[in-house]
Amino acid sequence: MTETIRVTQHYGVLSLCLNRPEQRNALSLALLRELSGALSTAILPDTAAVVISGAGGYFSAGGDFSDLSGTLADLAIDDAIEEVTGKIRTLPVPVIAAIDGPCMGGAFDLAASCDHRIASTSAFFQVPATRLGLLYNPSSVARMQRRVGRDTVFRLLVLGERFDAAMALHAGVVSQVVEGPSYDAAEALARATHGNVGGAVAATKGLMDAIERGDFEAAAWEERRRELLSSPERRAAIESEKKRRSPGR
Repeated sequence: MTETIRVTQHYGVLSLCLNRPEQRNALSLALLRELSGALSTAILPDTAAVVISGAGGYFSAGGDFSDLSGTLADLAIDDAIEEVTGKIRTLPVPVIAAIDGPCMGGAFDLAASCDHRIASTSAFFQVPATRLGLLYNPSSVARMQRRVGRDTVFRLLVLGERFDAAMALHAGVVSQVVEGPSYDAAEALARATHGNVGGAVAATKGLMDAIERGDFEAAAWEERRRELLSSPERRAAIESEKKRRSPGR
């Protein structure tokens, strides 16, 4: 049986590729379960960053209609997407989405949960929830609105507007647009994080997420900052940087 997620790890970069190109990488329950498992088990001690992409020139066309019934049973797909996006948001390393072709429906939620989104010029974004009679997952809508703003979410979810890559960049849906396949740019960016100190990365990502959620507590984060200032990881990083900057090197 073909794996619905292709997992590889090189130079500290964990690559998770949605691998159902014949279905434009539609988010089946099986694929979402496999992706959730990979996000839990494939992170190694030397993993510096994660790249999520799609095979065959597609990111994902969204929920798999063969798993949808038009009844309350469809909450299973929403729950599975929520589980995956929750794991993405709480990973202690950067998660980069490499987006080619369609990024639709629940796949938009998945991409929006990543820390950085790189799109090729072939990418487009659409969430046809109201066309399908859906009130999209309220928790997801709240996160999307905090991240990209009410106007953009209204255009995508209520009007069902389709954004091409340039529109998505202008609206803040993606972080950058590149010519050619997006994976190469995403992998290069991910590799560049390899020398960063893991504890500082995790803390900084956690702080930014807390600010975005509106539950930032200054005293708790100041305490965390002080812990990191005298951590063994930081001392080692400072010594390494001193040697690198020493005369004659």
